[in-house]
Amino acid sequence: MRAATLFGARDLRVVETEDAILGPQDVRVAVARVGLCGSDTHFFAHGRVGAFALDGPLVIGHEASGVVVEVGGQVHNVRVGDRVAMEPGRPCGTCPACRDGGYNLCSKIEFPGLPPNPGFLAERAVIPERCAHPIPSDITLEDGALLEPLSVALWANSRAPVPFGGRVLVAGAGPIGLLVARVARAAGAAEVTVADLDSARVAALAGEPLVTAVDVSKGWGGIDDTFDRYFECTGAPEALTEGLRHLRRHGWAVVVGIPPSPEMMIPAAPMRFRELSITYSFRYADTWPTAIDVVARGIVRVDDLVTSRYRLDDVTAAFRACLDHQAGVKAMMLVGSVDEP
Repeated sequence: MRAATLFGARDLRVVETEDAILGPQDVRVAVARVGLCGSDTHFFAHGRVGAFALDGPLVIGHEASGVVVEVGGQVHNVRVGDRVAMEPGRPCGTCPACRDGGYNLCSKIEFPGLPPNPGFLAERAVIPERCAHPIPSDITLEDGALLEPLSVALWANSRAPVPFGGRVLVAGAGPIGLLVARVARAAGAAEVTVADLDSARVAALAGEPLVTAVDVSKGWGGIDDTFDRYFECTGAPEALTEGLRHLRRHGWAVVVGIPPSPEMMIPAAPMRFRELSITYSFRYADTWPTAIDVVARGIVRVDDLVTSRYRLDDVTAAFRACLDHQAGVKAMMLVGSVDEP
């Protein structure tokens, strides 16, 4: 099969590779759609993301959907022909984190697209049955691939649930920030403000229902309110600092973005004098059923996120467009022969 394989920083090629071996509890999926994530783009540009460095050729990508073409002998709930959203990550299932339901914190998890685990940007992929989530007919395969970033947003909101009628501030108008804002609205927030340095992204939010977008490229002075919850979705240390200053007494901040350094300074004064709380959000656990439900019922919209589409042979151009901020909000790879819109 063909797969988009990263050989080094900015050295991405579509090459022939072997299909993975199908285990008894696995399913083989003909991949249809793969969304490009910011971490994928960072990996393409630098050959590493955080502590994960490229140590050999690697198939990338982890936001995916497709059609099941083969099942293992011990698979019972997924059938050939099922359209599925593919949950990345293969936790061990036996460690304390897995046993108490927090498998996103499994220390032995194998995550697609991070060394040494091949990702989903290939014509076929093998995943455990539990990671193949059938999607109803009213969810497209493109929407199915977007259930992964939606899961990030659902998990982030669960880390500090928004009080009904509460006020929420989100830093970052990219796909994650926008989905965090939409989930917060669906959870009962009365007001949501999204701040970003990119004036084009701020302008694009002009029609977003019940969301106020603010350009903070010249400072955060345009935000003079206090909020119940703050979601930092950029990874920029200065954004965390500014956001904390806009939290009310006993407010909560959730760090969703990946900071450029493993260490980050937190301003002690506002934390102490307003008794603020801060928590972090890492991936997700058991979010796919909820993600499928809220999209199918129209509670949270994802179908307008994709602003550019590329075929597998154009994968390098797709990544370069992401780096140059020419791909818009979300770039989607069209893989295989599935032509569903």
